[in-house]
Amino acid sequence: MVLQAPTTQAGIIAILQNNVLGTAQFHRQQSWPFDPDVSARRTHEFVALHGDKSEWLIERIGLGLDGRQHERREQQAVRDILYEQQHRNEPASGAGGGYHHNRLQRLQQPQPVQAYPAGYARRR
Repeated sequence: MVLQAPTTQAGIIAILQNNVLGTAQFHRQQSWPFDPDVSARRTHEFVALHGDKSEWLIERIGLGLDGRQHERREQQAVRDILYEQQHRNEPASGAGGGYHHNRLQRLQQPQPVQAYPAGYARRR
């Protein structure tokens, strides 16, 4: 009985230290290389690739990566034009110009769809 008491006490201390207080590895001070100005330097690159506020990135993600992006792009552009016309109560034949007509023209032009920015490789 005398030999088991220190073992039990050491076990309780180990449980408290590892589960409640945290191990020494948990309390080790760490440093991470961080440059707060990197976003200011890379903003123009991000906007050129993904659009302001990521609208092109979100649109590209929604189109998928199965080779049918152009078909979906056309369907979405037509859907958006019809949706706007319904809410403005415009006739369907009155879509001669304006924002949506220009958007439809821009979206119908074949553009390469780049899933990842240049210099980045997809992880497998």
